Amino acid sequence: MPTRPGEPSAPRDNNITSTSVYITFSDPSDNGGDAIDARQIAYRITGSAHADELTNISSDKSTTVTGLQPGTSYYFWARVHNSYGWSTYGPHITVTTLNKPDAPGIVSLSAVTQVSVRASFVDGDTNGAAILERQIGYTTSAVVVTPTTILTYSGATTVTGLAPATKYYFRSRTRNSVGWSSWSTASTVTTLAGVRINVNGVWKSAVPYVKVAGVWKLARPWGRQFGYWEEST
Repeated sequence: MPTRPGEPSAPRDNNITSTSVYITFSDPSDNGGDAIDARQIAYRITGSAHADELTNISSDKSTTVTGLQPGTSYYFWARVHNSYGWSTYGPHITVTTLNKPDAPGIVSLSAVTQVSVRASFVDGDTNGAAILERQIGYTTSAVVVTPTTILTYSGATTVTGLAPATKYYFRSRTRNSVGWSSWSTASTVTTLAGVRINVNGVWKSAVPYVKVAGVWKLARPWGRQFGYWEEST
């Protein structure tokens, strides 16, 4: 005597994005002795307080499920129907949609001079999508979250064009196919002091250079205080 069909296969996921996933599944080997005339994919957010409340959508065994939330884990099932009713749901799978990257680690700063600093950082979690772009930014404001100067980053780099004896706030961020991460927590550095020179009676900041074997090189000024020579900071 014909009956309801058996369970279909567990779904298979492909082409996961931040808001959709392409789901496929196979009909059961046992159709209950009656042709299958309808199919559905069901899903819900994992950990839902209402486990019995599923979203069911019609399927032809290969369907793109849309309208999902970025960075969210879902359970997916499939079921099939014949004239005697719906099968039970088959085995489920768990799919996590893509999301923007987490903020990178703070920018590590070294090799500080009057006008430059060496900067590097480590990526945060990619959240399922490869990093496509990286940036370092800096500002002289303690309260500005978005840097005023932004540079493309492809590995440890020397940031130039800074001002002497100035405090800078450095942040980093990364981008994947979903979007940009938030900026990292700021790290700070104060460039070394330069020198002051009198120009027509006006004292102005300057960066000292010395000529070595015919080549002008950046110099670090020292001063004597209380009988001790110290590098200016």
